[in-house]
Amino acid sequence: MKLRTILKNLGPGLLYAGAAVGVSHLVQSTRAGAMFGFDLVIAVLLVNLLKYPFFEIGTKYTVATGNVLLEGYKDLGRWSLWVFLGISIGTMFIIIAVVTMVTAGLIHNLTGIDLEIWQWSGIILGFCIVVLVAGKYKFLDQIIRIVILLLTISTFVSLCLAVYASPEKVVATKHFDVFSSIDILFLVALLGWMPIPIEAAVWQSDWTLAAKEERGSMPSMKMALIDFKVGYWGTTVLALAFLSLGAIMMNGSGTEFSTSAVVFSDQLVQLISKNLGLWAYPFIATAAFLTMFSTSITCIDAYPRVVARTWKILYPNQIKDLNQAYWILILLVALGAVSILVFFQENMKTMVDFATTVSFVTAPIIAFIHIKISKSKAIQENYPSSKFTDLISWIGLFFLSTFALYYCYIQISKIL
Repeated sequence: MKLRTILKNLGPGLLYAGAAVGVSHLVQSTRAGAMFGFDLVIAVLLVNLLKYPFFEIGTKYTVATGNVLLEGYKDLGRWSLWVFLGISIGTMFIIIAVVTMVTAGLIHNLTGIDLEIWQWSGIILGFCIVVLVAGKYKFLDQIIRIVILLLTISTFVSLCLAVYASPEKVVATKHFDVFSSIDILFLVALLGWMPIPIEAAVWQSDWTLAAKEERGSMPSMKMALIDFKVGYWGTTVLALAFLSLGAIMMNGSGTEFSTSAVVFSDQLVQLISKNLGLWAYPFIATAAFLTMFSTSITCIDAYPRVVARTWKILYPNQIKDLNQAYWILILLVALGAVSILVFFQENMKTMVDFATTVSFVTAPIIAFIHIKISKSKAIQENYPSSKFTDLISWIGLFFLSTFALYYCYIQISKIL
């Protein structure tokens, strides 16, 4: 298959990458390198491998059936749709508030324009909405191609500069301790949202259907999976790149790293630029900003899409125009996210903990739903999974269940 053909058909996979490469990469992956050197490289690779089947089903189901993955949820019973809807509504305002807050912090530092974080967040969300109104899926697809290309280039230029400036072998000043509850809790936070919460497979499915409607035909299964794999494994490579930046430039710096994503992202840009020289600042700052901007625009598109479609499947008579519901939800989500930053910014950590807990606790449930859908007749008749994929799926389910239970145990222990 020609490279030109592959590049032409890329789309939903890049949107997935844009959504995934966010706080989990810029903040968590970089912090992993800054704290433990290269100790957690294997952990990042392993979690991406174990979660892969739960995301791949979004593409496989849509190409195989011509329907969005939510129809597979419906076939399992309305309960699964309610689980998905509850997770989405319970986390979407908080997640979009967080990602735009980090993006706002970065652009504030880039421009030096003294606006409140919530004001910058409002401007960013307003710009994202204008982009979506102007070109809908087609324009989103085109702009994300450019953003992901620039993000990848700026990230690897930054990494190459870091390697060049630090030729000495990185020796971690502190190694990961499996018997330390603090280290284990960080690992849970790192891997829990790496590369993105599992319910995002529904976003990938919806984008695949939107691409089909825009282009007039569904891609072949081979082409669709190539598109998804480019996005999925590309985010894995970027996670390792950010981890390496942290290990090379920040490990052993003596800096006390903030637990705030906004402050840490600024520390990342400032510290690496200081070590490399001010001339390197544009590359570092661009990589950081594009990382968060891609997440902001894809999330503000994805949540309204899937929430509107889920409600229509549950109550088909209540939503006559799916597109109209989508735009109404976009405005509501944007206003809700900005309102959180205006009125509840001081309680942001509590809300983020809530959203994280919801994702951790429900991840095994969503993973089990996706395993069941992968075994449906529509998939198995034409695109049966291999024994290896099945094995990875069940190991992944065990892994997610263990992490969810451990996370709940830690949180309950804190209360008690």
